Amino acid sequence: TDVRRMTAVNQLSRKAYSAKPLKRIYIPKKNGKLRPLGIPCMIDRAQQALHLLALEPVSETLADLNSYGFRPNRSAADAVSQCFKCLALKRSAKWVLEGDIKACFDKIGHQWLIDNITVDKRMLEQWLKSGYVDKGLFYDTDEGTPQGGIISPTLMLMTLAGIEQQIKSTALKMGARANFIDYADDFVITCSSKEVLVNDIKPLIADFLAERGLTLSEEKTKVTHIDDGFDFLGFNHRKYKGKWLCFLN
Repeated sequence: TDVRRMTAVNQLSRKAYSAKPLKRIYIPKKNGKLRPLGIPCMIDRAQQALHLLALEPVSETLADLNSYGFRPNRSAADAVSQCFKCLALKRSAKWVLEGDIKACFDKIGHQWLIDNITVDKRMLEQWLKSGYVDKGLFYDTDEGTPQGGIISPTLMLMTLAGIEQQIKSTALKMGARANFIDYADDFVITCSSKEVLVNDIKPLIADFLAERGLTLSEEKTKVTHIDDGFDFLGFNHRKYKGKWLCFLN
């Protein structure tokens, strides 16, 4: 009813607001494992959506040029297109660092978010520290931002913002050129030198992530020659006899 709608709206401005514990649910992954999601209640989702109206424009000004996940007017298709631009020419880089951030949403450091995200600190801390309920039991949350939260993708983007420029600057100092293409917690880096990727860029990324409580997935992070191909966003990208090929996995 109209009365209930106005009551809900008025609750958004109450100074006594306190975030409630998340509801923990699990969804299946392709590898057979389960992905945990934390679902906020309706009033918490509304509060996050309200704050996101102010936070998203800030995030967009800070975001990396070639970051495509969870951003307005960008898609996975744009990221795949950027792969073509970076790798299709004869003079394009021959080496690719395939990167994956391990449990990105679940491991982001709370203190880094509180210190660096330009949003109401009291609100942010409540969302991060609200805990969750799983099978009737309450659990504290000491790290990460829930994957089911409306504001979580933007928090993740702001956590990773700035890495592209550091990668490109490091490559140039070593006499190489690098390109960065990112979609959420998956990314690829193209470079003309395998040594620069292994000895300079990969350690740089590891240090950047460590400051934020994150790590690379050793299982999924590797350096590949373009002729051998790599998987990214549901496609296999490779060159065959100098020609760019892109197939669905």
